[in-house]
Formats: sequence, C-alpha cells, structure tokens
Amino acid sequence: MSFRKLFQLVCMFAVTASVTCDSDVTKETLSSLQQQMQELQVAFQRQNAEIHELKGEHQMLKVENKELKAEQQQQKERIEYITAENNELKDYLQLQRITKQKRVSDDAAGIGFATSLLPNAALGDHQIILFDTVVTNDGNGYDPRNGQFTAPVTGLYAFSVTVMCVGNESTLHVAIMKDGQRIGRVYANGNSFDNGSKFVVVQLDAGQMVWVEHEFDPSGYKIYGNGYSAFSGFLIMAY
Repeated sequence: MSFRKLFQLVCMFAVTASVTCDSDVTKETLSSLQQQMQELQVAFQRQNAEIHELKGEHQMLKVENKELKAEQQQQKERIEYITAENNELKDYLQLQRITKQKRVSDDAAGIGFATSLLPNAALGDHQIILFDTVVTNDGNGYDPRNGQFTAPVTGLYAFSVTVMCVGNESTLHVAIMKDGQRIGRVYANGNSFDNGSKFVVVQLDAGQMVWVEHEFDPSGYKIYGNGYSAFSGFLIMAY
C-alpha cells in the first residue's frame, strides 16, 4: 500500500467525519472506515518490516561477499605459496638428479680390468679359473684371490675370455658365469695348443659377480698359462 493511497484514505476519513455532523452518516459507515484505516496501518507496518528485513539481508550479503573475497584472496595466496614450494621441490629434485648422475659418472670413470694366467693349471669340474696376473684393475672390481669380478656400479659391461690348451693334452670346456648363471661358453679342442675366445655384453647390478669357470674334463687335462689364457672386462655405460 503506497503512502499516497494511505493519505487519500485518511483525507476521506476526515471528510466523512465532517459530513457525519451535517448528514447523519451512520456509525456503521464510520466503523467501517476506521477498520480500513487500521488494516492500512497494519499493512504499512508490515511493509516497513519487510523493507527492514530486506535491508538486513542486503547488509548480510555484503558481509558474506566481503568474506568470500577475503577467502578467495587467501586461496590465491595459498596457491602461489604451493606453486613456489613445488618449483623449489622441482629444482631440488633436478639438483639431486644431476648430483646422482655426476656421482655415478665419477664412480664409473675408469672401471676395467685385464688379467692373464701365468702357470699351467689342472682344472676340476666347475672350478673357477684364477687368472693371477693382473695387468689393469681400475675400480678394483677384479679380485685375483678368487678370480671373480664384482660390479662397482650398475651398468652395461663387456667381458672377454681366451683359453688355450696345453699342446695336444687337453680339451677345454669353459663357461663365463654371472652369479652362477652361464652367459657364455668357450671351447678349445686340444689340437696343438688350440685356443678359444668369447666376448659377451651383459647388464649387471652393483654387487653382481662375473667369473670364468671350467665346466668339465674327465681326463684332468690342463689349461695353458704364460699369458696366453686371459680374462678381461670393462664398463660400457653406467645406469
């Protein structure tokens, strides 16, 4: 109900009251007008209450909007902080990777050995051949005490083996072993200092071992020394 309409009704009521004195308007008519006036007052008060409530809701929305903006700003700052931390972590991991690569490269530098057999030797079944003369042992991977090479680092390795028979006395069956698994075989048939050779490329984890082993010889024939039988190896690439 507008203020204008309310004013008109008030004026009507005043006129009616005036007319009543001159025209004997019934009390019933006055009572009806008074009731309408009360209803208008109630409606006016209700509208005022609704306007007040709307103002309160509007104020509350302004507060919530302000809080939302503040929360968005906090989230933005948090994202920026996490992004910075993530970049720092990436830089750290990159540095660690480079450091690890450098350490592996440093460890892998100069890994290689070359050995030979000095004396002739009789060999039993599955006996490891002890190549006793060490020419090169960069990285100290080869141990002449047990004839075994232990990989200092994980990587790709190459190994070469040559064995020679003693005159016409022996037939040799020799195997290149990786932790007990045969990865290559060499044969020499005993025909006038015959020899056999083998070259293998194999992946090794750090700590794995490679050696040369006589497989079998029922006659107990010998392997020829004097530097003609040899065992060597080197690291191709570290992982």
